[in-house]
Amino acid sequence: PTFIQYTPQLNPVVYSTFSEPLSMGYSLHALPMSKTHFRPNGPEPLNGLLDGALGHRNTHLLFGYRLRQKNNTSLDLYANHDAYWGKDALSQSAVGVQVTRHFRRAELYFNLAGENELYWQEPVLGMNVLLNAKANIGIKATNNSPFQYRIQTGYNAFIANQLAVEHHVKSHVDLWWTNQLHSAGVKAYVQNTFYSPLDAYTIITSPRHNMRIEPFYAYIGNNIHLHVGVNVDMNLGTGTLLSAIDGLSFAPSPNLHFDWHTDNNVFHVYADAQGNYGLGSWEEYMGYNRYLNVREGLASPEPRAYTPVDAQVGFKIRPIRTLLIDLYGGYAMMQNACNMKTVYQEDALDYQLWFSDYQRWKVGATMHYHYRDILELNVAGNYYFWQNDNTIYDRPNWDARARLDIHFNSQWSIYSDNYFAGSRIAKTTHGDKTIKPMISLNLGGQYIINRWLSAYLQLNDYLNRRDEIFYGYKSQGIHFLLGVKYRF
Repeated sequence: PTFIQYTPQLNPVVYSTFSEPLSMGYSLHALPMSKTHFRPNGPEPLNGLLDGALGHRNTHLLFGYRLRQKNNTSLDLYANHDAYWGKDALSQSAVGVQVTRHFRRAELYFNLAGENELYWQEPVLGMNVLLNAKANIGIKATNNSPFQYRIQTGYNAFIANQLAVEHHVKSHVDLWWTNQLHSAGVKAYVQNTFYSPLDAYTIITSPRHNMRIEPFYAYIGNNIHLHVGVNVDMNLGTGTLLSAIDGLSFAPSPNLHFDWHTDNNVFHVYADAQGNYGLGSWEEYMGYNRYLNVREGLASPEPRAYTPVDAQVGFKIRPIRTLLIDLYGGYAMMQNACNMKTVYQEDALDYQLWFSDYQRWKVGATMHYHYRDILELNVAGNYYFWQNDNTIYDRPNWDARARLDIHFNSQWSIYSDNYFAGSRIAKTTHGDKTIKPMISLNLGGQYIINRWLSAYLQLNDYLNRRDEIFYGYKSQGIHFLLGVKYRF
């Protein structure tokens, strides 16, 4: 049996002022921040994994273990922790369990998780605490029948500084028919959000309901892949009536994908168009910027951005067997996009939400090259053309990433993982400010001792740039982690 790592979302590298998967996704759209961790290489995981590392002021721990029983029931456990300690302390931890019961034609599963985050926000504001509890139960088909299904429901409770509890009840129902080439069906999603206790803040946005229905058709041939679907999003509830956006009673958007490639996979042509209209939540806003005024995020009546279309066309070419080049361009329209305003207070900085519309054109390219099992190079870059009636805030005109992995032999390997982004304009109560370009340079090395044990070293932001994600708070700067991975 092989160990499957369930939902450890935190990265081995923690910055002092932002959570990489959340913050970067909003302000820097196309390329996520370098994760600066090793790709899977060397011995295969067994049933368990223990990964621990220490730095000057950093700690990291990842644990996972899978138990299999004879009655077709499996139990997976995981825990992870990442922290930076100091005057800008940030600690993120999570524990979880998943139980799966395997039947002849279906799989029944249940998972439970708890997460917490502690961080220091200015001497006046002190330590903040975010808590999240999640539980899901579901069943999905596992046989080869033409009729397939997945049904899941779950509960999520989010708490920030014990001010209130944001409750989410989320349900999925996916039903589809398929044969060797064709598939057709419908996917449905419902999210219900409410708060307790109700007060002058929470009553503004409680309750709220979001529904998405996507009927779709898909075709998978030898050379052509096609998916045609329509997302129909509906939001109901206090503060989120759809009439707030251009008088719409519902918010449709496409879900289209086309891919054609030659028999030898030397040339690909592809196009896709997607969109969404979600339900703004306290959890999402605090995930966007943890230093947001907590009451501000709780009381915001605005729905999350409506994206009527986010489209892209491109082609991939493989001029030689070891080189793949991808060139693409795209267009997106977004209404009610989330932005941040820095508020100067007497002894601290605070942040407020505000919303704007924009259009975005982009062109970009990626390149992947490998030489045997010795060298692997990945380079990507995008240039953006933003349009709206005012200044574009919180978004750069370009970003790029480059990563090089070198494996000297079956035991020794090193990497260089680097991320770059252009300057951004920040809105503040003292006028517009410019955030300098981002340059994040990271190095690491790994030594595989045997099939169970390996050791690694990571050196991150070695230029000590301390780049800002939002105006006023800087990242940790230069730091290292020395760690050991043990598979059992």
